[in-house]
Amino acid sequence: MRNQFRVAALALACSAALPAAHATNGYMSHAYSPAAKGMAGAGATAMPQDTLALVANPAGINQVGRRADVGLAWFSPRREYDGLRPSDAFCETGCEQGAFAPIGSGATGTGTVSSKNDDFLIPNFGYAHPLDDRSAIGIALFGNGGMNTDYRSSDTFLEFGTYGGNNRLANPPAYLPPDPRAGTQIPGTSAQGGGNAGVNLEQLGLSLAYSREVVDGLSLGVAALLGYQTIEVKGVGAFQGFTQTFTQSMLASRTMSAVSPANLSDNGKDSAWGYGFQIGGLWEVNPMLSVGASYRTKMYMGKFDDYSDLFAEGGDFDIPAVGNIGIAVRPNDRLAFALDVQHIWYSDIPAIANDNDLATKCDLNAAFGQPSAPGSTYDSRYCLGGSKGAGFGWDDMTVLKLGVQYALNDALTLRAGYSHANNPIDGSQVAFNALAPATIEDHFTLGASYRVRDNFELTFWGMYAPEHSVSGPGAFTGSQAPEIKMHQYELGMNFAWLY
Repeated sequence: MRNQFRVAALALACSAALPAAHATNGYMSHAYSPAAKGMAGAGATAMPQDTLALVANPAGINQVGRRADVGLAWFSPRREYDGLRPSDAFCETGCEQGAFAPIGSGATGTGTVSSKNDDFLIPNFGYAHPLDDRSAIGIALFGNGGMNTDYRSSDTFLEFGTYGGNNRLANPPAYLPPDPRAGTQIPGTSAQGGGNAGVNLEQLGLSLAYSREVVDGLSLGVAALLGYQTIEVKGVGAFQGFTQTFTQSMLASRTMSAVSPANLSDNGKDSAWGYGFQIGGLWEVNPMLSVGASYRTKMYMGKFDDYSDLFAEGGDFDIPAVGNIGIAVRPNDRLAFALDVQHIWYSDIPAIANDNDLATKCDLNAAFGQPSAPGSTYDSRYCLGGSKGAGFGWDDMTVLKLGVQYALNDALTLRAGYSHANNPIDGSQVAFNALAPATIEDHFTLGASYRVRDNFELTFWGMYAPEHSVSGPGAFTGSQAPEIKMHQYELGMNFAWLY
């Protein structure tokens, strides 16, 4: 027993030392269980085969025996955007009216800009310990993330940067209403970040689970969740004129001075802790059929104080709730089919779900009776940092996952899978989503497990997510339609010790 816990402790320490960078279904992984990864996430809810399956359904932890799983994956998201030519507020002459971001490459600003970070190592760890013939406890460490985008200003129009951070007319604001080209720096303002832009969101979850077979064939499970997340945002300082801090200070001084937001951009990494809960059930109807379901609450996280001028509700950034329903069919001892349906409630997180209405509802000129565009208004709640401040405009996601596995013999099992979901981003929200273009809709996977010895198993998987793009004009892009796009690769291996 002492050696088992040493293995678990070592694996936990190694996993925690590596960053999380998954981002497939929104910013959540297509699967966490190594076996389910080979089936595009199917099977984790109703057919648990390893300890990481408890992330999908804690009720299944009493089905996997005593084992420890430690794995590592190479994950490669390829992200880019086709930009726009910025408006006069960002450019002195010859630019398009009403267009703010993202600024592209080339002589017109409409060319492609690619993120420089393409390769990440993603760990996984889980441990299960039976208490008796009917119950077990388990622990799993899992990660989500925002892919650590890095767009270089040197790749953009006039080296302004994706969000104009290197433009002297925009960063800091160099005008007094109503004339945006007066060239006078507002007293009290200062530069907020440079031209290189990107976001790095890393989320680590620790699940402590207990399950018990309450009646023959029916297991119930519960898990306590501990969350830790970090974020770093670069290159959005040019938007200080759209923050609640800046606009309210301008109104208070009657345009005589302003306060630059100190917690908007380029503040390094900020971190927050949080918690949540999960419940689940698993019903073995008969040897050929099993059904599972689970619900994970929203994880209530502390605020990102260093980015309170950027995210809605003063830096609040909870992790959304997730629901899973799954069914597994086993026609014989070697063949199995699995179907999972997952729902992610992104719409419950204002920092993620709020639309970007800065141009139409946080227009400081409108507060002084001279709207920048017909119909634009000023309401501080819609400014950055406000309760309805601009987010990424994400909708909820419902993911359909299909998988199959076949045991060639007692040692080798093969797997394949496919999943589909509508991406959460509307074309009108492209501007901010260039930071983290979560456009993926489809995943194709292959996997295999090989029992090396009675107490040692290797699991492999590969994933390909083909490119999907989102484009369209929005209130922040003028009449232009910039485009964001991404495709992904993943290869992984898991080592399992069976005691």
